[in-house]
Amino acid sequence: MKRSGKLRGLAALVLALAMTLSCALAAPTIHGYQEGLAKASENGLWGFADSSGKVVIPIQYQSVLDFTLGTALVRINNKMGLIRQDGAYLLQPEYDTLENLGYGLYLAQKGNQWGVVSMLPFPDEQGGTTQEFFPFVYDAVRTDKVDGLDALVLTAGGADTVVPLSTLRDQMVQRQVPSAQFPLIKGRLPSYTDVSPRDWFSVWADLAYNLNLMQGVGNDTFAPNQTLTVAEALKLAAFMESQATGDTFHLQPVTGTPWYKSSVTYCEASGIISAGEFTDFGRPVTRAEMAYIFSRTSLGRSIPEINSLSRVKAAVPDVKTGDYAAEAIFGLYAKGILTGSDGDLTFRPNDSLTRAEAAAIVTRMARAEQRISLW
Repeated sequence: MKRSGKLRGLAALVLALAMTLSCALAAPTIHGYQEGLAKASENGLWGFADSSGKVVIPIQYQSVLDFTLGTALVRINNKMGLIRQDGAYLLQPEYDTLENLGYGLYLAQKGNQWGVVSMLPFPDEQGGTTQEFFPFVYDAVRTDKVDGLDALVLTAGGADTVVPLSTLRDQMVQRQVPSAQFPLIKGRLPSYTDVSPRDWFSVWADLAYNLNLMQGVGNDTFAPNQTLTVAEALKLAAFMESQATGDTFHLQPVTGTPWYKSSVTYCEASGIISAGEFTDFGRPVTRAEMAYIFSRTSLGRSIPEINSLSRVKAAVPDVKTGDYAAEAIFGLYAKGILTGSDGDLTFRPNDSLTRAEAAAIVTRMARAEQRISLW
């Protein structure tokens, strides 16, 4: 009887150890991909996994929404915040309610008070920065149709303040909200047949389309691996310059022969390139040429550095001072636009540029929240 009891005890111990090991090795549940990341759940909490199923944003949230245009709403400790794809907070988790208004703005609630917050800080009136676009002094905020127009309605003391949504971009520009010239439009997403929700570039294809910087090539395709030509790079630079400076060139239809002539002329007039600097516009643009062209736009010159330039120069292994476009390349790394093609920051200056790579670069130029701190 004693031996039997010992065996039963040993069996129970083995079973307990097996169950503990099984729980420890249990993989989180993956719930489907969007913009390269999937919601992942375990023990009632949520995070995000990459295309290989590896958890890359910790499973710690009470709830999460899918990534859309490079950001996701999350709830932790019963408060809502906004993260980007590396898990960094754009809006700290301190809100009872967050609802995407579009334009990079969110309807927000703290206790009984409501306001509107920006995902990017902008100058306040005291020499600092704030993310409160409309302060937390309202009893309610909502979007509605007013006189046939889509509007933001802010209610305080029974009185409504009506702000047409069409005016928000100009207000953001006036208040120096970063990237206001390239607003994010809620619900404006493409559906390319050759872009999978698991692809690393799906977020960049979505954003470049949303920002009116890149479209598909026809038949609902994006052609992510197709190389960008010199002409296409100059058209991109011209459209970015136009949108950033507020003229109307980017709104005009592409006409004339050859089709890229107006973009080349615009880039020459804007000082992005010199007359005769490029002669073969149909060939693939190199990555170094792309860096040179985009760095000479008004936007490329105005973006602040977020990475040490001297450290960049020491780290990029295949570009050295004196090489063609070296200072442009180093500058775009320092500004968080370029990240290299591997973990060593390798640039490959003489290689061609794919449309997927171009989408990532122009999106980081246009949207400050997508720029990368390298260290």
